[in-house]
Amino acid sequence: MTDPKLQPPPQDNQYTQATARPKVVFDPCTWISDADIELTGFQPESRKRGADLVAEYTFLTCDFRTTDQTMSLGLDSGNITWEENLRKNGEWLEPTTVNGRQAGFVNGEPGSENDCSVHLLTKVGVVFVRTHSLSLGQRQNLDPCANIMEIASVVEKSIGKEN
Repeated sequence: MTDPKLQPPPQDNQYTQATARPKVVFDPCTWISDADIELTGFQPESRKRGADLVAEYTFLTCDFRTTDQTMSLGLDSGNITWEENLRKNGEWLEPTTVNGRQAGFVNGEPGSENDCSVHLLTKVGVVFVRTHSLSLGQRQNLDPCANIMEIASVVEKSIGKEN
């Protein structure tokens, strides 16, 4: 994925230099193939760089949509620790594994009835796999958690065992 609009921002600035956090390696907008996105049921052509955050911690974000515009997929790769993630999300994070990788399934986060996510542990932090039922999907009563584990499995393979 060489499109300039998909490239991640630089991870060196006054904020990142003040922390000892590692750089985020896995970029969800440039590391996941179109074929893998198709396997998840989302449109590769809808690939869009999300609202990246490069500050005291970093998150690289990529967003996708289904062809019928009923569901969105958000992928966030960050360098917060698993412990930090548990402090924030542990109340509704159900321990699981994805392709042998430590993970957590989130269903029932307060105020998020149209969202579902799987959090994957990486060497430098976490990857969040988020699905959201858009307004058209909500009118069709689509379950945002349908196929989330299969989607997370495809994403996990793109991360690579070394990450």
